[in-house]
Amino acid sequence: YVAPEYCMGYKVSPGYDVYAFGILILEMLTGRRPMDAIFTDGLSLHKLVSSAFPGRLGEVLDPHLSHGYRHPCDRVFMRRYMVPLIEVGLLCSMESPKDRPGMGEVCARILSLKEEFFEFC
Repeated sequence: YVAPEYCMGYKVSPGYDVYAFGILILEMLTGRRPMDAIFTDGLSLHKLVSSAFPGRLGEVLDPHLSHGYRHPCDRVFMRRYMVPLIEVGLLCSMESPKDRPGMGEVCARILSLKEEFFEFC
């Protein structure tokens, strides 16, 4: 995925990879591709997810992931693991490269989520 700054003449940087990683996370969790037909008139995958974050994520997540929050455990799983993972995707896919975290921070956050998840299970 091409970072927005690529079109503005910025030099290639690690921020490009961070952006692509963030879009990949959002794509996997929503089941939508950045090129889907709904993304017109300035709407992007990042903006779609951001507009629903955090309270209405069930509206934009892949239906196979959300299960409709029928069970109390679904809400706990969403709050403890999905919301923080989506937050990583949103941070990584910020439009401005200076607003994106470094990959070291991204890895630390994801590893922390992984450790919490396996302790919970």
